[in-house]
Amino acid sequence: MSLTDALKDRARALGFCAVGVTGTEPFHEAESAAATRTAEGLLDGLSWWNLTRAHASADPRRAMPDARSVIALAYPHPSPSPAVGGQGGGPRGRIAAYALGHDYHEVLLERMQPLIAMLHERGYAAKTYVDHGWMLDRAAAARAGLGWLGKNTNLLVPGAGSYVLLAEIVTSAALQPDQPLKKSCGSCDACLRICPTGALVGPGVLDNRRCISFWTIEHRGVIPHEIRPLIGDWIFGCDLCQEVCPVNARPAAPDPAALTAYGPMVEPRPQLEELLTLDEQTFRLRFRQSAVWRTRRTGLLRNVCIALGNVADRQSVPALAGALVDDAPLIRGHAAWALGRLGGPAARQGLALALSREADPWVRDCRPTIRRSARRTMARARSRAAAGCVPPGITNASGRVIRPSRSAISASQRVVKSAVTTLKCRWSVPYSAESVASSAPTVKSSLWTRRMIACRPRSLISARAAPSAEIASSTSP
Repeated sequence: MSLTDALKDRARALGFCAVGVTGTEPFHEAESAAATRTAEGLLDGLSWWNLTRAHASADPRRAMPDARSVIALAYPHPSPSPAVGGQGGGPRGRIAAYALGHDYHEVLLERMQPLIAMLHERGYAAKTYVDHGWMLDRAAAARAGLGWLGKNTNLLVPGAGSYVLLAEIVTSAALQPDQPLKKSCGSCDACLRICPTGALVGPGVLDNRRCISFWTIEHRGVIPHEIRPLIGDWIFGCDLCQEVCPVNARPAAPDPAALTAYGPMVEPRPQLEELLTLDEQTFRLRFRQSAVWRTRRTGLLRNVCIALGNVADRQSVPALAGALVDDAPLIRGHAAWALGRLGGPAARQGLALALSREADPWVRDCRPTIRRSARRTMARARSRAAAGCVPPGITNASGRVIRPSRSAISASQRVVKSAVTTLKCRWSVPYSAESVASSAPTVKSSLWTRRMIACRPRSLISARAAPSAEIASSTSP
C-alpha cells in the first residue's frame, strides 16, 4: 500500500469524513479573490486579517520551503438541532452547531497526531493547520477534491454537507494528488435569500461587516443599532445559510466515535436569563473548553442582551435590569437597549434607576442624543415640570401624586412634543478603539426613541428632572 493510501485509510479510521491531497503550488485564484475583497473592505473588522496575510496564506511553501504536498482533512460535527433543549424555561438563544462540542482546534490537532507520526517515522517533515496560521483552508480542501465552494462561501462535502471542520497537513512527502470535484450549486440561491442582514452580497461573496457570525463572535465592541434586531436569537454564530442548503438536507450520519471525541459540550438552545447570571468563574468553568470561550464573558452576555431584546418577552425585564449593574459597561449598555425594546413600566423604572447611578459616559449615552436646540427645549420642559406643569402620575418629593390642571398638562405635553420633533437618535461614541467607523452609524429613528420618549414623555421628565421618592431612596447609600 502506498503512503498516500495508508494516510487516507488512517485518517478515515480517526473519524475524518473526507481526506484528499493536493500539491504545494500557490492558490492564485483564491489569493486574488481574498486580496480583492480585503481591498474592498468586505473583511473589515478582522484585526488578524490584512493584505499581507492574504498573499502569504496562498503559498503553502512559505512556512516549509521543501514542502511537496498538502493533506486536506474534513472532520464532521453535528448538524443543528433547534428543538433540542429548546422547550420551556423562558426565552432561549441559539448557538452555531460547530461550537457545541469541545474546542475543535484541540480535537482536530489530537486526531491528526497519528498522521504526523506516520510521516515522521518515514523521515518526512510535517506542519499542521487547524483554522489558524497562514493557510487558505477552503482553497486547499477544494483543490484536494474534498468538496466544492458553495454560494454561502462554505465548503460542501458530498455526504456531509458544510457541517465539517477543516484542517491541513503540509508535508515534505511527495504524495499522489487528487483532482478537484466538478460540482456547483447550480441555480440554487436559497442561502442568499435567507440571510437576514444581506451579508451574502453575491454567490460566494460575503460582506463580513453584515455577517451575524462576525458581530457575535469576532467583534469585541458595540454592535450597531441597525444590526441588533436582525441578529434574532443567535448568541454565538449563525447557521441560517447552512440550514437552508439542499446539500445539508440529508447529511450522512457521522462516525459515532468522531462525535464522541467532539462533544457535546454546549447546549444548542441555552436559557438566556440563566446565562445573564454567569460570573467570570462560572463562565470559565462552563465554556473554557468550547469555541464559545472565544467571545469571553463580556461578548457572550452582550449577545444575550440583544437576543432578549429581540425575543421580546417582558418576563425577562428583571434579568436585564440585573445586567444594568454588571461590571462591564458593554453589557450594561446593551442591556439598556434591550429594556428599551421591551418597554413597559418595569423596564422604564429599571432604566431610570440605572441612569441615576450610571457613571460610565458611554453607557449613559445609550439613549437618544438630543441636538442643542432640543436640549434648550427640554430645559424649558424641566422648568415647567419643577413648577408643577407635569403629566399626571409624576410624584413630588413627598411621594404624593401631582394632579396639575388640564391646561398645565397640555402646556407641558406641547413642550415635550416640540422637543421630540427635534430629536436625532444616533450612536455617538464607539465603545473601544477596535470599533470601526461602520460600528457607529447614524440612525434617524428607533423603536427605543418611540417607546422611551415619544410615547412616554413623563418617564423622560421623571428620569431626568424630578425623580420619584422611590427612585431617590433606591439610589441613596
